Amino acid sequence: MIGVGQWAFDSVRKSRVQVIERNELWGYVSYKVYDPVVGNVYQIAADYLKELDKGYCSEAFIRYITSLARVKDTLARGMFSSLSEKLLPLPHQLYAVKRALSGNRIRYLLADEVGLGKTIEAGLIIKELKERGMIKRILIVCPKGLVTQWYVEMKDKFGEHFNIILPEDHDAIKRLHGVSNVYEAFDQVISPMDSIKPLERRAGWDREKIERYNSERVYSIVNSGWDLIVIDEAHRVAGSSSDVARYKLAKLLAKASPYLLLLTATPHSGKAEPFLRLMRLLDEKAFPDQRAIVKEQVAPYIIRTEKREAVDHEGNRLFKNRITKAIHIKWEKRHSLQRELYDMVTEYVRHGYNRAIIEKKYYIGFLMILMQRLVTSSTAAIRDSIERRISILESQEARISELSLDDLMEMDAEAALDVLLQTKAINLKAEIAELKGILAVAQQAEHQFIDAKAEHLIELLDRLFIEENGRKVIVFTEFVATQRFLKEFLERRGYRASILNGSMSIDERNAVIEEFKTQSDILISTDAGGEGINLQFSNVVINYDLPWNPMKIEQRIGRVDRIGQSRDVLVFNYILEDTVESRVREVLEEKLAVIFEQMGIDKMGDVLDSQLADMDFTDVYIKAIAEPRNADYYIQKLEAQIRQEIEQAQKVRDLIKTEKTIDLALAASIRDYNMKELMRHMYLNYKAWKGENVRLEQLDIDLNNQKISEIIKGDFYWDKADGAIVINLPDLPNEKGYWSLWELSLGPDVKYKCIIPVFINVEGVVRPVSARRIWDEMVKPGRAMEISGVKQLSDEEFDKILSIAKDAAHHQFLEMKKRFDEENANQYQKYLYALDLRLEAAGRIGIENIKRRRIERLKKEKEEIQAEYAYKSKPCPTLKPIFIAFME
Repeated sequence: MIGVGQWAFDSVRKSRVQVIERNELWGYVSYKVYDPVVGNVYQIAADYLKELDKGYCSEAFIRYITSLARVKDTLARGMFSSLSEKLLPLPHQLYAVKRALSGNRIRYLLADEVGLGKTIEAGLIIKELKERGMIKRILIVCPKGLVTQWYVEMKDKFGEHFNIILPEDHDAIKRLHGVSNVYEAFDQVISPMDSIKPLERRAGWDREKIERYNSERVYSIVNSGWDLIVIDEAHRVAGSSSDVARYKLAKLLAKASPYLLLLTATPHSGKAEPFLRLMRLLDEKAFPDQRAIVKEQVAPYIIRTEKREAVDHEGNRLFKNRITKAIHIKWEKRHSLQRELYDMVTEYVRHGYNRAIIEKKYYIGFLMILMQRLVTSSTAAIRDSIERRISILESQEARISELSLDDLMEMDAEAALDVLLQTKAINLKAEIAELKGILAVAQQAEHQFIDAKAEHLIELLDRLFIEENGRKVIVFTEFVATQRFLKEFLERRGYRASILNGSMSIDERNAVIEEFKTQSDILISTDAGGEGINLQFSNVVINYDLPWNPMKIEQRIGRVDRIGQSRDVLVFNYILEDTVESRVREVLEEKLAVIFEQMGIDKMGDVLDSQLADMDFTDVYIKAIAEPRNADYYIQKLEAQIRQEIEQAQKVRDLIKTEKTIDLALAASIRDYNMKELMRHMYLNYKAWKGENVRLEQLDIDLNNQKISEIIKGDFYWDKADGAIVINLPDLPNEKGYWSLWELSLGPDVKYKCIIPVFINVEGVVRPVSARRIWDEMVKPGRAMEISGVKQLSDEEFDKILSIAKDAAHHQFLEMKKRFDEENANQYQKYLYALDLRLEAAGRIGIENIKRRRIERLKKEKEEIQAEYAYKSKPCPTLKPIFIAFME
């Protein structure tokens, strides 16, 4: 007779069950039993319940239970998905994944500095969550220029196919898939950011048409049931205000998915409001206002590695040296018309800018800024733009710009130029006359002699290619006209040149990058063209013209100064001497050198890499041109601002810095076994133990499969009455003794469970290394195993094994409890802090009854949070055996 509380074997379901109750009525005996694997309680006739000596001595059961334990332990401790041969993540990337998966609330800001592989980190998190069965529908939102990079990285590095959905594809997708919402046609989607942001207005569109557009583009994507949403270059959605279209999109997306990853190297520009908006996307409740932007509140949401922290798998510094050289170009007599052209354009810009500011026509002022940058870029660029401007003004096709200053600031130079050349003139006849005079000089200058910068460029390129034949060189310019000029100029001198700019489609960009990699000597790229591309196979960057915003220069260099760069990076910056720009730059660099020395900063890149200071120098450049007598005043004013912003930058760096310990051995340990194969091994042996056949080719081996998920979630307990299975592993040099597996748990959450192997030799000596080695052998498919019965355990033997297991588990219990306490305390403190801020704000409400109700509601919410914390702060540790063997 099987007694209540004993474990038995259900011969029908082939399950191990525990007897809860024995019933006898009219000569019929039955048992109420509990099956811990599926969590069922049911009644079974006594004839079908057997003693446990049937089924637990089988090799299939032993292989099943030991591999199940390994799967559970891996799921609790770290990465579950296997790494492909194409990808060996770096230590900081694996840290990011483990940190992101350490809690159940996966909403993080991945904020590594430029070039550290945030896309890889997001891909690893996606893969891991999919393997764990936690996500199925995934949306990646990114700038248009990054769409291809995301598609290729996901496919090549992770074997994940994403569908790119562009606005022009909507009708075709609807027809092919028979859906009204195109985003429901695929489970994994990449969408360009600006193709789905809500429209506020558009020329010629009424409100009904705008609403229809928003419904199709925005609300359909938001309401498509995503499990995870990734927003790349997330600083763009923070916006200059909460009314910006991109931020409205981000708010909708943040609420549309339980899991959210925001990716940006520049999370904080030094301004609190945009950063607060980003943090509110992750957790609106924890960040009620700017007072919540403190280290303790922000830290749980940010995962960040700085370049100076990044190391390879051997602990060596990840990034190579960067060698920067300024190339000062002088105008000689043969360049006299170029010099005259510069002076004429500068005068045109000075007059036009000042007039635009007086009349508050800021778009004209912006056009003047671009004209000044064009004349220092190339003669071809300024000539081309003036010709276009004259044609537009003479044909009376000019119109008032509808773009705001914020819109213009967000556009790249080339796109802004195309728009601004079409704006109405302040004084039509006067501007046409002045432009025709400039155009005549520009045309003569082109015929007088090649540009001074182009002349030097050939000398530099010749020298570089003599030093290293077959090298790849990248030349950056702001303008397509300069790009065309340089391509023709260089090809006439025997170089093979490719061009890349923002007007190109995704396929065209990919083709150009491949052409540069395999055929061309030189890639000539605009800033928009170079966005999001990785060019580590080149190590030379020539800034043919320098943007007034140093951050753009840093982003250009970041195309080659990335992970995988094997050589020192060479940077050449071209500067036209005897210009207003060169004088301003010279003074600024001198002042910056002093500031950096005083503040202990090595180089500008340490500040700009993270955009920790909002240091766009456009304003001081244009004001020095518009008001040359006051140039020193504006430079001094900027100097003071720089000091203030760098001080703020250092505070921001401390605010968003992640304190961490990097595990160099983690990548190697993940490669030790393939989890998918281990689950396959577990499932095969589970079915064999149950006496069932299975066709694995019909089964998806991952946690999304319900059968596998049920097995892994199931509970298991080894009873003393089960004894110790006697096992021999041939050719394994090992002592005789008891080997067992124990599950340590602090509660139902999988991350607070672990499996501990224990081995005690016959003399009673504990051997931790042997315990792990035996487990490794047990889970190897095809490993020879000999089973010779069951050794009964006396009370004394079982108690001794239990006592040693408790000692072995105590250290891991303390570590687990520390994590448990920290997570609960962090969760409690951040919401308590936010609640106190809300209570303080409620106290300032002027209407007494509203204030009283608000405070009462918040106090009740506070009491609920305190009660929940008190409940959670009491862990319920358990340690139970799940398998015991005697090793021969």
